[in-house]
Amino acid sequence: MPTEGHPLPETVPPQSPARRRRRPPAGERPATAPDRAPDRAADREADRAAAREERRAQQSWVEGAAPELPVRATPPERVVFHLGPTNSGKTYESLQALAATGSGVYAAPLRQLAHEAYATLAAQLPAGTVGLSTGEEEIDPQAPVVCCTVEKAPLRGELLVLDESHWVADPERGHSWARLLLTGEYREMHLVSAAEAHPLLAPLVADAERVEVVHHQRLSRLDVLPAPVRPTGVRPQTLVVAFSRKTVYAVAAELDRRRPGRVGVLYGALPPATRREVIERFATGELDVLVTTDVIGHGINVPARTVLFAETTKFDGTELRPLRSWEAAQIAGRAGRYGLTAHGTVGVLTGVPGLRPAAALVAAGAAVARGDQPSDLPRRAPRLRPELEDLGAFEAVDLPEALVRWQAWARAATRDEAMTPDDVTGLVLRVQALLPLLRGPLGAAGDLHTVWRLVNLAIDYSPPRRTRWLVLARAALRHAAGLPVPPELVLPDVPVGGSVEAYEQAAAAARDAQTLLRQFPGVAGLSGDDAAWVEEECAEAISELLPDAIAISRSARCAECGTAIAPWFSTCRPCSAPRGHGSSAGHHGGRDTGRDTGRDTGRDGGRGHGRGSRPGSRSGSRQGRRPTRSGRG
Repeated sequence: MPTEGHPLPETVPPQSPARRRRRPPAGERPATAPDRAPDRAADREADRAAAREERRAQQSWVEGAAPELPVRATPPERVVFHLGPTNSGKTYESLQALAATGSGVYAAPLRQLAHEAYATLAAQLPAGTVGLSTGEEEIDPQAPVVCCTVEKAPLRGELLVLDESHWVADPERGHSWARLLLTGEYREMHLVSAAEAHPLLAPLVADAERVEVVHHQRLSRLDVLPAPVRPTGVRPQTLVVAFSRKTVYAVAAELDRRRPGRVGVLYGALPPATRREVIERFATGELDVLVTTDVIGHGINVPARTVLFAETTKFDGTELRPLRSWEAAQIAGRAGRYGLTAHGTVGVLTGVPGLRPAAALVAAGAAVARGDQPSDLPRRAPRLRPELEDLGAFEAVDLPEALVRWQAWARAATRDEAMTPDDVTGLVLRVQALLPLLRGPLGAAGDLHTVWRLVNLAIDYSPPRRTRWLVLARAALRHAAGLPVPPELVLPDVPVGGSVEAYEQAAAAARDAQTLLRQFPGVAGLSGDDAAWVEEECAEAISELLPDAIAISRSARCAECGTAIAPWFSTCRPCSAPRGHGSSAGHHGGRDTGRDTGRDTGRDGGRGHGRGSRPGSRSGSRQGRRPTRSGRG
């Protein structure tokens, strides 16, 4: 019901097609106005009766959409908060509790973290008792102990370890943490987090019978280097941090000149298998230096003695801004991991044209990582996202208005709660993109539940990827309607002799296909194994090409005159200026076209990495190969 003090709008929402009165065909309508005269009063009464019926239907819809905050039937008996800075043993102690219990779930934001926990627990517990479930990979998912990403976590069990719990404040994925904490029916919960997130998390488990707070201290020293480090001074076991694909390659190219073949790269657009291989090569000493984005800061453990920041600004999807101290702390804390290396050091890397990291910001991050001062973790309230049953929608066409209504009413319902409604704009846009497809032969396949599953597919909808989502959604609808779907529409071929970027894009398309096929099996006659095969082939090709891709990268040189410039430009300002307007500026590498704002997803448009393949490369064997339905070509 509407919240008291917030009456319903006086206006009636637009009618949905399901509730619209049928207009008689032309042959059934009276031909002339005079013929209608005796029945005008009856028509008016019929119109009023139809309007009353419409208002009743709308009122029913409104009442069905009134938000009810999610609750659990059985509250946890015990909740343990493990609070502290990086490298303080929080996750280790929680995993030991899970191993001792022998039944439960470890949930984390990244597949890599789930893999690490799986490896740790599988080494301690009997074979077959530990499983892995990340969406992309399933190993004994029904095992007594399961390591998974948060979105894959079951809603009930014996013990839940929720790692990196401060992700509850994440604007894009925080709703998954909030839903799990509010509705998860576990006998015991261990919440691993930075101390600053405790005020956000505590209200979500306030129904627990017993709550304990364990404060952890960092287990190893973390010192700040007294002076910047130049490329010639970078030592083995060093992580160098940058914040876009282009910058990662530019920095790696500078370092590779001093340590040929001993520098690796790690960023979000790499397939998971490639990322694991790169991390393993660094851990075993095959690579001396790893140039990485902030993906390394999300709890990934590597034997790094030093972390150097090549830049301290990042594009966060909205603006280019300096790192917050808690972000710098998450990254800086990767240095000096207890049990892997001695004490750690953190500093800045200079000598790469166009990059000017702020040493003071890095020092502040190190202080937070040591636990010497609190961080500036944003005080975002946990977000609540609606389930389909919360919306009161009858048909797919109702969803846009139902979502908007839910958000408005949820704001009122959560006004005095420790949460806030999620922004449903993205869901509305997806529904509106699908509705035109449902007016034709695909309409029969576009029932409410199918459309809701499509709009919630975990496929990026930000430009330019939204076209990919719409293509896959259309393919699913065509399959459901019994219409043919070309396999290449869903799962592109493995590139032949392509660049690293080409293989990254093909691997991303294969992961999207896996996401679709898990929800809609059999589209285009494909299975998840087929898509996994394509991703594996792309990951193998990328692993082969990465050393050459690093070596031939051109870091920070104007393509026209060779002047040193920032990595995200191809030409300096004078060379980019209209003829006759650049001579007075001098060749000084100005910011001519705007900074590359591609996030850590490989969407920055960089080209030229990994052109061709090394002698003896196996990439040529991939020509014309398409997976069979069994997943192997």
